[in-house]
Amino acid sequence: MNNKRIFAIIKKILVHAIALGCVAAVVFGAMFFIKYRFVDVATTKSDRYYINDVYDQPITQLKEGKTFSQEFEAHGDIFGVQIRWHNLAIVQDGTALLELVDAETDEVLASTTYDLHRIVNDVYNEIAFDAPYYNSEEGYQPYILRITPTFENPDESYLKIWGDSATGNIAFGILEYIVDADSLYGWFDLLKKVALAGAVAVYAACFIFKFKKETVFAICLLAVSCLFTLVLPPYSSPDEEGHFNSAYKMVNKWDGYGDEDFTNMRFYKRASDKNKLFEDKKTTTLTYEYIYRNLDTRCENDETITVENAWLVTDFGGVYFMGAVGIKLAQMLGLGYVQMMYLGRFMNLLLFALCLFFAIKITPVGKEVFMALGMLPITIHVANSFSRDTFVISLAFLFTAYLLYLLKQNETYKWWQLALLAVICVLLAPGKFIYVTLCLGVLLLDWRKVPLLNRIKWKIPPVVLIGIAALVTVPVLAYIMLQKNPDFRWYIFAMAPLEVLLDPATNDFGFSLQLIAQNPVYFLKIILNTLFANGAYYIKSLAGGVLSYNSVYISDAFVIVIIVMCVIACFARSDEEFELSGIQRISLGGIFFLVFGIVMFMCITWTFVRMETLYGFQGKYLMPALPMLLIALRSKKITINKDMFGTICFVLALTDIMVALNAFVVILQR
Repeated sequence: MNNKRIFAIIKKILVHAIALGCVAAVVFGAMFFIKYRFVDVATTKSDRYYINDVYDQPITQLKEGKTFSQEFEAHGDIFGVQIRWHNLAIVQDGTALLELVDAETDEVLASTTYDLHRIVNDVYNEIAFDAPYYNSEEGYQPYILRITPTFENPDESYLKIWGDSATGNIAFGILEYIVDADSLYGWFDLLKKVALAGAVAVYAACFIFKFKKETVFAICLLAVSCLFTLVLPPYSSPDEEGHFNSAYKMVNKWDGYGDEDFTNMRFYKRASDKNKLFEDKKTTTLTYEYIYRNLDTRCENDETITVENAWLVTDFGGVYFMGAVGIKLAQMLGLGYVQMMYLGRFMNLLLFALCLFFAIKITPVGKEVFMALGMLPITIHVANSFSRDTFVISLAFLFTAYLLYLLKQNETYKWWQLALLAVICVLLAPGKFIYVTLCLGVLLLDWRKVPLLNRIKWKIPPVVLIGIAALVTVPVLAYIMLQKNPDFRWYIFAMAPLEVLLDPATNDFGFSLQLIAQNPVYFLKIILNTLFANGAYYIKSLAGGVLSYNSVYISDAFVIVIIVMCVIACFARSDEEFELSGIQRISLGGIFFLVFGIVMFMCITWTFVRMETLYGFQGKYLMPALPMLLIALRSKKITINKDMFGTICFVLALTDIMVALNAFVVILQR
């Protein structure tokens, strides 16, 4: 090996070492800022309300063997109490047993032993129970607070509490939650390690190792997903509770339950697979605390219990297959509730990663497009959940890539190729019925390459065939929707005049075809108001600037970077040997706008006449059809001939890490 070669190797090592150091420094700097600006502050958080905030003298003096009890009413969960002690600044050696007791059954619901050395005189002291009491009842419930001191020197020690001399009630309040600092710091340390490891893995995959493009994507996706699913845990994804329950119901069927067992939205699960705090859709620091404490907890009670009136999604059950496999594996391995949720989520992510891996591998056009859309924060968030959208988006992307692969093929199609395409369509269609329109793309195939049909001369342009098929498909979709929901207003019926429906005293009515036709100007106003009021939100939500079930808003700076990368991906082409024809690009764009039209029509039927904007529209509804639009927009004149795959993937992955940390900060500030 000559000196020039050695120098080149050393130079390359130094460049990568410096670059890796910069990447690690960026992530570490962000984590350092988050810790001292947000985590430290969050560890002091608690939320409280007063039971009695009236005090004029220390009304109670407790001696050894004396117990103080006070009845009160409270609502919600009780994580602890705050008590205003008065010990003349002289703290007695000993402890106080504090118990939360059910006033009706005298059952101890929660308790803790408080070290009296921790008393701060004449102010409210926050005292957390060893385990919170989660109240499943609505409204105020009767309780008893019981305080029993134990002193090291009983003859000389006592305990005083401020209170109201008129009523005899002590001054104390309820802690609705209190952050456990050790758990939050532990969770933060875990996130820091995952973020740093993910950033290093992303850089290495994109710039150091010579992996194929689909492998680079898979590594970056998995590295970023670990951080995403920790920051946005189970139940934070849209409707994830219903999707998890539906996956569990599929496991029930595997266990031998029949259809008669599922009446009244019922399913069955292990008794330990239930926790009110964990299942709260509004992720908080307490969610992190619970997960951190139970990451290694195995199943404590595998007794089967019945869940009545559960939120179940009754559509095509196949969309929950991978999540159900995760649940079943967890049951067989005896894993706990938290471990079960993460295993089910991972199985869904595995499906998404495999479909995108093969989509990027086989597509002859726009590998960067599939990669960029797969690395969007909203896509990663959905893929790391039990959501049926994971199944739909995965198959939609795979379908588009496989369709493009067949369009490039010069020789006659094999029967197995057409059968595979048909299987994808059959699985995609019932996942969400509106996306069956994507399957119209099969009409773009060259029928002269289809066995037995290659003797027929087709002179009808594909776009015309797609139009004819759309005219047949739309009424069929509307009929399917009517069968699923009899109140679906796609049909024409007699309608009162618009001025009557706008009267506040009138019941709410949804838009109908007849009402739209009779009042086109008013309907156009609704559309324009929607675009003006929510247009930026739709774009931001599609890019991933709005995450979680409870609207975690991300900085616009990250959204701008993501959009710029998607634009670059749209026009990047380095080694493509296939070019779509004009009619094919128009047809793909037409399919996208057909999906867009159906989504808009669905939202119209959800919109009451007196609303000023359309109801229910979300940017992610367009995600399954988005590859078709971006590939249709690719131009022969505006191109980037340099291989940008690794660069785009790295920038998006690093941005995703920052987005996840941004979401973590938003949650900490709640």
